[in-house]
Amino acid sequence: MHSNSQTKPHQMRIRHSHAFLSTTGATAASLSPSDLTSISTLLPRLITSGQLPVASRLLSASLLLPPPHPSFHPLSSLLSSLPDLAPTFSLLNSVRYHPLKPSPLPLFPPLLSSFLASRSHKDSSKVFFWLCRPDSAHRPDENLYHLAVRGFCKLERMLEVLRVMREMASDEVVVGEEVRGLVYTGLLQEARVDEAKELDLVFRSLEEDRSGDGFEKASKLLDRLISEWEDR
Repeated sequence: MHSNSQTKPHQMRIRHSHAFLSTTGATAASLSPSDLTSISTLLPRLITSGQLPVASRLLSASLLLPPPHPSFHPLSSLLSSLPDLAPTFSLLNSVRYHPLKPSPLPLFPPLLSSFLASRSHKDSSKVFFWLCRPDSAHRPDENLYHLAVRGFCKLERMLEVLRVMREMASDEVVVGEEVRGLVYTGLLQEARVDEAKELDLVFRSLEEDRSGDGFEKASKLLDRLISEWEDR
């Protein structure tokens, strides 16, 4: 005869998540690899079971951990498979308004990669530019910028590439030879030969002279190219 009070595995995991949420500050450094794996698998399960507020709290607590962080690949794969962006932005905004202001950057490489691989460029763009709002406490880093440029180049969405590069210039992030070559080729494929040459020259010079004036020149050029593209 089975007891009606028997605890189901997923209920045990949820209880464990509440314990983690209440003790993160004291025990983060002692989490084992199996604990991190449990968090990675629990986050998407909480969302699919309709417990988004608990998932939001668990995500914020996870981002406050010192490296290594839990793997966010399962969560990212789930979010990119959902029919709309509401859960994604609900989670991101919960991180944004958390009192301790955890950085969402550890989440973004797998999240953006999943969206670029399986969703429209518009959805991918909305996810990336969430980090670029004027009030954003955490801007994209160099690796995330390069990931975005590569991804939008692969999708042949060069206007989005120019917008990402505009943010890079604002943050004084150098494009680099490999990414610069992808952008050059992508613009040529759009029959924008003059724009490709002009942009390549400006960013090539930044690799040699990383002065503020150079980035300001790049920003003004990108503003003009984006405006001309949108007006056509």
